[in-house]
Amino acid sequence: MTDQDEPKLNSYGTPTRARYLVLTLLCLVAAVAYISRNAISVPAKLIQEELNITQTQMGWVMSAFFWSYALSQIPSGWLAHVWGTRRSLTAFAILWSIATALTGMVTGFWMLIGVRLIFGISQAGIFPCCASTISKWLPHARRGLASGLLGSFMSIGSAFGAFSIGVLLAGIHTADINIPGLSWRTIMYLCAVPGIVWVVVFYYWFRDRPEEHAGVNPAELEIIRGDEVKEPAEQSQVQKAEVHAESTPWEQILTSFSMWMICGQQFFRAAGNIFYMTWFPVYLQKARNISVASSGIWTSLPLLTFVVGNFLGGVVVDWVLQRTGSRRWSRQGVAIVAMLGCGLCTLCAYFVQEMKLAMTLISVSMFFAGLGGACGYTVTIDKGGQHVAPIFGMMNMMGNLGAALLPVVVGVMFDAGLYGTVLILMAGIYVSAALCWMLLNPNGTVFEEKSGAQRA
Repeated sequence: MTDQDEPKLNSYGTPTRARYLVLTLLCLVAAVAYISRNAISVPAKLIQEELNITQTQMGWVMSAFFWSYALSQIPSGWLAHVWGTRRSLTAFAILWSIATALTGMVTGFWMLIGVRLIFGISQAGIFPCCASTISKWLPHARRGLASGLLGSFMSIGSAFGAFSIGVLLAGIHTADINIPGLSWRTIMYLCAVPGIVWVVVFYYWFRDRPEEHAGVNPAELEIIRGDEVKEPAEQSQVQKAEVHAESTPWEQILTSFSMWMICGQQFFRAAGNIFYMTWFPVYLQKARNISVASSGIWTSLPLLTFVVGNFLGGVVVDWVLQRTGSRRWSRQGVAIVAMLGCGLCTLCAYFVQEMKLAMTLISVSMFFAGLGGACGYTVTIDKGGQHVAPIFGMMNMMGNLGAALLPVVVGVMFDAGLYGTVLILMAGIYVSAALCWMLLNPNGTVFEEKSGAQRA
């Protein structure tokens, strides 16, 4: 049986569906993490006023998360590889839930900076753990969809968190109901609860490998492993030995050209995407003469198309693999089209004066950006072999360095009055991501490159 096939019946009978619950748990942790991560965004002005800190200081507070998050990617990926997802992701979720609650206790600027640094460290291991789990629990033909769903739930968590926190702050006031709003400190305590609830369910039910899970029968294991499937007991022993005996070959990883191209596309793509979550409302206000209130509404449009693109990107990646059997077409080909489409639409928006048409082009560009996200996650899982977590951590580190640097560059441009020109920069960034994809070999793993043993 090939990894493109997923029949309802196979030589072992009807397969169980534990892999879908695993994917559900991963999507939920992505959403919960983004609710906690962005919880200070909506009440930022209230926090500034109560703690008596300036906007510049609040900017450093926002930036602190990205720096510790980026620099902790490789160590947390290594820890996930050594400890396994069950133990490491449980520890990470507990730590960021504590950090969320501590946010409600801060008394000044430096304490808030410290909490945000803890946030970055604790959340750095989420997606290396998720990527490693996807590589073990899902067949190759379903990794694109899983990666797309993971990306979509990040944005869903951000949107749901922002909406919920806004409602909790404002309260509900109607003719029949008068519920006063909560303080931002109380909201931080409430935002810590979902992570703890998720930990309890996850640690009780989840196992690092399907061979170790009582809810996985041989039929489901055959779907997950394909032709590589062995007797469950034998498979579990072999894979446990591989995981715990083999150290991470950092020399091979750091000297792999494909690894650097994976990091390059993530650096540029994440840098481009973060613009829409940071400076885009200011761009609309200054370059398009949109009011502050209207800029918030317009900003939501590209973020929504990004969510749709993430989900459909996973579907497209899997569909192309099933139809062609080629990772070059399904990973590399889709990504190149997506990044070039993103760059072209962004560049066209620069020359368009009419607001609705310009926003349509920008929204389409973010759809393409989301489409490329599933490709980046999937190819990293494919290329990681037995070391997905540390490799994913390195890739994600580079992406978050791009996300940390881009707001600084755009801030300098805006100080110089170059508001409209920023779209040319964004177009160039996405074209650079496309170039990295053109140079990347999506076949095999990063450890097989020098030996030449790469799969088609």
